[in-house]
Amino acid sequence: MKIFRRLFFVEQKKDLFYAVISGILLALSFPPLPFNFFAFVGFVPLLFVLYKKGIYQNRYFLIYITFFIYHIGANWWISSWSKETDPYLLISGLALDFFHPFFFFFPFWLFFTIRKRAGENMALFAFPFLFSSFEWLHSLTDLSYPWLTIGYTQMTNLYWIQFIDISGIWGSSFLILSANLFILKMIIIYNDSQPINFLDLIIKSKQTAISLLSLALILFLPYFYTIFILPKFDYIKNLQNNKHITIGLVQPNINPWGKWSNSAIDQIQLQFKLSDSLLNSNGDVDLFLWSETAVPYTYLELNSLQNLSILSNWVNQRNVNLLTGIAEFYIYPKNSEPSQWAKQFPFDSTQFYETYNASILIEHNQTYSKSQKPQTYRKTRLTPFAENFPLRTLFPFAAKWFMWGVGISNWSIGEGAKNFKLSIDSSTIQIGNIICIESIYPNYVRTFTEKGANILSIITNDAWYDHTVGPRQHYLIACARAIENRRYIARVGNSGISGFISPFGNSLEELPQYKPGAKAMMLPLLSGKSFYVKCGDWLPYFTTFVSLLLLLYALIFNNRK
Repeated sequence: MKIFRRLFFVEQKKDLFYAVISGILLALSFPPLPFNFFAFVGFVPLLFVLYKKGIYQNRYFLIYITFFIYHIGANWWISSWSKETDPYLLISGLALDFFHPFFFFFPFWLFFTIRKRAGENMALFAFPFLFSSFEWLHSLTDLSYPWLTIGYTQMTNLYWIQFIDISGIWGSSFLILSANLFILKMIIIYNDSQPINFLDLIIKSKQTAISLLSLALILFLPYFYTIFILPKFDYIKNLQNNKHITIGLVQPNINPWGKWSNSAIDQIQLQFKLSDSLLNSNGDVDLFLWSETAVPYTYLELNSLQNLSILSNWVNQRNVNLLTGIAEFYIYPKNSEPSQWAKQFPFDSTQFYETYNASILIEHNQTYSKSQKPQTYRKTRLTPFAENFPLRTLFPFAAKWFMWGVGISNWSIGEGAKNFKLSIDSSTIQIGNIICIESIYPNYVRTFTEKGANILSIITNDAWYDHTVGPRQHYLIACARAIENRRYIARVGNSGISGFISPFGNSLEELPQYKPGAKAMMLPLLSGKSFYVKCGDWLPYFTTFVSLLLLLYALIFNNRK
């Protein structure tokens, strides 16, 4: 009973209250809720308790409570919660809710280490560097989940967040954390005992003034940057000054749970019908964009990219191009050595294959065969557990334990970012195509633009989470990629949200969710590269370097009084 009390019971209810308040403020600040300003104070209650209490036994319990509430409040939809939800998806979503908050212990452990050895002021100064570095490092692993990056809280505050074309989304996180720090500093100064002499009063007044000025710069300086760059992203002027492409989005609204058991041909025919209706009404579409795995398993010849006649005949008859998601099968030549992830055909134990969540570009006036296949991109950043077992090279025996019952689970990993090249009117257009969760990885998306993409496209299937905030959050994260890369984005989802996003991060046009439909729009083709595209994750490299220096200083110079 005593152990239970020590682990799970916070004797001072006031401390627990502060931790709960922090979790609620952070959850309310996350989009699509409009309370983005709560993020600038969300860490203050928790940090105030940790600063006040110092080293004590319940600190990690309070941290867990804060980030569990933040996780549940922002990502409650992960388990889907629809009546058709696959049990695996439900359980994996709940596991993420309960276990992911433990990851947030790491930056606080470093915070406590510096506090113990170098004092409170050094620890508070280090915190924005430690936490923003943690967010970036966490996005690099197979167990990454950067969806909850604090910087995304400002995606409903577009006129403030435009500077991420310099820093990436990590800059938004760093400034938000710094704002929390300066507010906390002012609260600490106010709560300290009255100054004992005139000099002490001057010091405290100076510290308060510096914190107040720094906070004002964080809150208002980004707006001045926006005023400066805003004219560059006027849609009409960009159309006049640049070449453009007309893209048609096709949103079929197919039930995701029946997608893999219903007729694949019928699903393709539905998308042909929607595309034709758009051609009849719009008349001029250069490229149709279909959603993730819009071509599910149809028949072996098609999915192994040997016979695409059903798609290429339609494309040639309409004189258009088609970029679509597909479940690609790679069949190993007989008597060749398959990889350890290859699967056996049930009807032929000597034949092996691998599957990829892929996209292909079907160009008109092209004939495809076994020797001449279309341009193909294979998804590289896979969804942990749902599409691929993390760290499977270390634990290959465990990969088969996590085979999802819906669709084709355990996709193989693609070869990395690769642009599609499409010729229109004697001009070659480079299109970066991002598949689903890849859009939450800033540096990976940036690679497409760095390699010359004039426009970005995102194909996804968020229908697993219909009638929740999940698809809207995913769409707003795509808006962050538009700002970082300063590219127009065409995004299509099976049931939505499908729309066109400007380099400013605002949505130009959207299709209604949960309805079949199609919409076309002319998008300018841009070629300039933002500072973030050129330099990548320079800011988290810098914050990580500073964090290591501060930690090294604390370990070597133990100057705690």
